[in-house]
This record gives sequence, structure tokens and C-alpha cells, in this order.
Amino acid sequence: MNKRILESDFMARLTLLSDKNFIPQAQTFAVSYARYFNFPDSELQKIELITEEAILNIIQNAFDEEEVGTIDVKIIYQPGKFIISIEDKGIPVDFRMLEKSEHSGLGILLMKNLADEFRFVNLGKDGKRIEMVKYLPEQTLPDMTVPDELKPGETLTPVPATDIPVIRLISPEDAEMLSRLVYRAYGYTYVSFYYFPEKIRQLLEKGLMMCAVAINGQNEVVGNLSLYFEHAGAKVGDSGAAMVDPRYRGHNLFKSMKNFLRNYSASVGIYGLYSEAVTIHTFSQQGNISLGAVETGIMLAFVEEKFTFKKINNEQLTGLRQACVLYYLKTSQEPQRTVYICGKFFVVLKKIYDNLDMRRELIMADTSTDIPVKDVQSLISSVFKPELNVAIISVSLVGEDAIDQIRLQLKEFCLNKVDVIYAELPLDTPAAAVLSDRLTGLGFILSGVVPEYRDGDYLKMQYLNHVRVDPAKIHIASDLGRELLSEIMKSYV
Repeated sequence: MNKRILESDFMARLTLLSDKNFIPQAQTFAVSYARYFNFPDSELQKIELITEEAILNIIQNAFDEEEVGTIDVKIIYQPGKFIISIEDKGIPVDFRMLEKSEHSGLGILLMKNLADEFRFVNLGKDGKRIEMVKYLPEQTLPDMTVPDELKPGETLTPVPATDIPVIRLISPEDAEMLSRLVYRAYGYTYVSFYYFPEKIRQLLEKGLMMCAVAINGQNEVVGNLSLYFEHAGAKVGDSGAAMVDPRYRGHNLFKSMKNFLRNYSASVGIYGLYSEAVTIHTFSQQGNISLGAVETGIMLAFVEEKFTFKKINNEQLTGLRQACVLYYLKTSQEPQRTVYICGKFFVVLKKIYDNLDMRRELIMADTSTDIPVKDVQSLISSVFKPELNVAIISVSLVGEDAIDQIRLQLKEFCLNKVDVIYAELPLDTPAAAVLSDRLTGLGFILSGVVPEYRDGDYLKMQYLNHVRVDPAKIHIASDLGRELLSEIMKSYV
């Protein structure tokens, strides 16, 4: 398929009337494009079924029986993903009605189970959108043949300190070596797309990822630190996928790669880098702190317990998810902003902002009244990440229906046994501060703040769905981090 088509906002669009008789045309439309990506018959059947369920749900709930509206079906390609987006401008969703409706409830559950990711996006006056994601098929895993020293029972020989790798930006040709590095560092417990060189190349080419890699004298990738971007040209990068070949641990490669990315980000005008550092050990935390990164939050149960580091330790975390510390490293001067914080979080967030040394005016919002918006419909989207078994509810615009929308989505995620549900709220309005206060009544607790995320600062809250947290297993590298953990744990029940 022409590369320009793949890089477009959508590959194809079909507009149909809100009548059940047109559902087969929509199914044929979606399946015909899915065939370009070599989905097997079993997956094509799922695509056909979820398309039917989504359109049927809209017809039944978004339009009166006598009303004939229109429904747009879009096919979207993203690296590693085939997306069916279905939009309408029918009646705003009454979540309580959908929750009580047996047919609607079963249809939504079916879509969530058959799709790899499922999102509902409220577009306000522009209607609403359902997005169903199927991960693109792979014929086989890449050749992950590893050197003899990585065979079970054998020990790696560390390289001498004089073997100093060169740090540079990744090139698409490095993708296969990066996949091999992932295996050396994590076995097969890491995020899946890193095992597929073609997916890595696609993300690099679309400007959604950039990496600093360490290259040794044999031209092997022996270290990596990635930057992820929500969209090409974003002003803040998510720093992650820090990994070092076990032979090169102790060579300060993480610090060198992070410093390289900091200088690169400053040179292209990126405001800052945020990252998550695991707490099963303090190595990556110490590396962040040494470069000037500041703790901005803690996610108590972000990573599944199966996530392991080869050749670091054998600590057993059976039954426990691992915590992560949020960090922000400023790389360029950011805009002046005003942030509104509810009283429950003001003291701890002020301490974070004081350490960040950013141009911010902090205002404690009045939360004694209802959310200060009238006749405004919220813009809220949610996404489920099956590999982590976490969900994220993202609020773009706070309306008077915000708490009801989040309550329903929270209930659905809990019923589907999602371990952790995060809520992300903008901090640029008093309404969002009031909403954060109300979310504590639903069981959400503080996680932290992510500066300059989506053109402003975002508050991150967390809801643990019967997940056990043992603070003794959370290893924090700094006094500020330990103080933050103590404050967050006060609300953990």
C-alpha cells in the first residue's frame, strides 16, 4: 500500500445512514481493508463482529426510531495497529441507560473482549466516537538467537571498563539489534512491540519515538533509552525503555544516554522529559536524580509482577505489582502557567512544584461548591492497555457530567478486572480541581503531576482495584520520593 496513504489521518472513510440494513456494507468495508494487513480469518471474523456491534449500538441508542442520522466509519493505520473509528452526532450518551440495558451492556462487553484496545471518546458538540483497535499480525517473532553466554545456567562475562560504547541517535537500521538487546535485558517479559524490528522502524519514521543507543566496538546496540511522543512535534517526551546489555552494567550507560537525550531535547526546543523508574531497585532512580530530574509522583502498582530484569536480582514479587516513580527533567524554558489545585493535594503538589523550579502560579481552588460549569459537556476518553492490565481515563474538558461519566467507566473497568485505573485531569481550570476532589470520593488517590503534558500540566490520580501494595517492597532513592510515598500511602486502603 502507498506509504502516503498509511501516513494520512485515515486510510478510508465510509458514511452510511443509521439503518440496520447498511451494517453489512460497513462490515465489508472494514474487513476489506483489514485484509491488506494479512489478518487471519479468525481475526477478520472478530473485526466483522465488533463493527456490527458498534454500529448497532449507535443505531439503538443515538437516534430515535423515526430519525435517520449518519454514521462515519474510518479506517486508521498506526504503527502496529489497525483502528476502526466510528463517529456519530446522535443523542448524547446516557451512560446510566446503557449500563442498565442488557443488549447494550452485552454489546459493549463483547467489543471490549474482542478488540485489543477499546476507547470511547466524547467529542462534545461534535458528537462521540468509538475506537476499536486490533494489533497487526506478525508471522513469527524475529530471530532472537542469542550468544552462547546467554544460555540457561551460564554466566555472562562483564566487559572491561576500557570498552566504552559510543552514544548516538538510533537509525532505522538499528531496529533488529535493539530487539536483541531487549531480550538480553528482559527476556520475553517486556512490552511486545520491541520484539518486532518493523514496528520499531515505523514509530521512528512517523516521529512518534526517538532513541539514544549505545554502540560498542562490534557495532552492537548494548544500551537504549527511548523518547515517546503523543504526536509528531510534541514539546514533551516520555522517556522510557531504559535497558543495558548485562555485560555493560556498571558502565554508567543509563546516565550517558539520558544526558545525551537531554542535550538533544534542548537543541530541538523540547520543554522536558518525563519518565517512570521502577522501584524494585533504585538504579534508574539514582540515574535520573543525578541528571537533575525531579520526582513528580508515584504509581503504586503500574507494572505487573511478571516484569523482570535479567541478571539483576531474583527477588520474588508473586501477587504484587511493582511501583514506579514519576520524574520530570526540564530541558528548555517552558511557558508561564497558572495551575489550580484542590486543598487535599495542595501541600504535597506545592512541594513538587517548588523542586521543579518552573514558571508556575499555584492557586488553591474552592471545592466547597459543585463543579463550576453549566451546560458544558465533558470531553473524556478512555483506553485499556492489556499488556499492563491498566486503564487510563483522560479528561480534556471538564463539564457538569464529568463525575457521572468517570463513575460509569470506572465501574466497567472494575467489573472487567482491570488492576489499576488512572485518571488524568488538566490543572488549568478550577473545575478540574473540583473534579479531582470529587474523585477521591470514588476511591481515587493521588499519583502525581506530569508537567507540560498535552500543552499544560496534568494531575494523575490512581484507583487500585483490589490490588495489594506492600510499601516495604517499594525502594525509593531520595528523601523527597520517600516523603511523597508516605503522603500517597496515607490514602491507600
